[in-house]
Amino acid sequence: MRNLPRYKKCFVCGKENPIGLNVTFKTDNKKVYASITLDNRYIGYADRIHGGIAASLLDEIMGWSCSVVTKKLYYTAELTVKYKKPIPSNCELFFEAEMAAQKHSLCLAKAELRDAQNNILAQANGKYFPINDESEYEILRMLHHEPEDNSPVTKDDI
Repeated sequence: MRNLPRYKKCFVCGKENPIGLNVTFKTDNKKVYASITLDNRYIGYADRIHGGIAASLLDEIMGWSCSVVTKKLYYTAELTVKYKKPIPSNCELFFEAEMAAQKHSLCLAKAELRDAQNNILAQANGKYFPINDESEYEILRMLHHEPEDNSPVTKDDI
């Protein structure tokens, strides 16, 4: 498993975003994985994580799952989340995503969110469009390796 690059100001993975989630995404070059414990700052009510926070994590991990397989960066075209059970705060949560298909330039992905007992808490499907080459180059320049090593991030690193 290897760590995926990060953008320091990203809400989901950024280390320099004071209200962010600071998630490290890992890959085996087929799927993308993450785990996180979210405290009560991220609840919607009654010690349950807000669905929008869960959706952000599911969206981000699915986008990376497309990038890992195709070596391209993507933006979200469509996101569907099915919440199966309440998502508890203050316990470890596990995310897993994989690219499901590619139709022309559109990338399709799926993801699951599970608890420590392996219960499915949420499932998601997403559609992702590739970022154009010029924008992709600029975005790659803003990313950094995890752990940081001061070397530039290239398409081979995603």
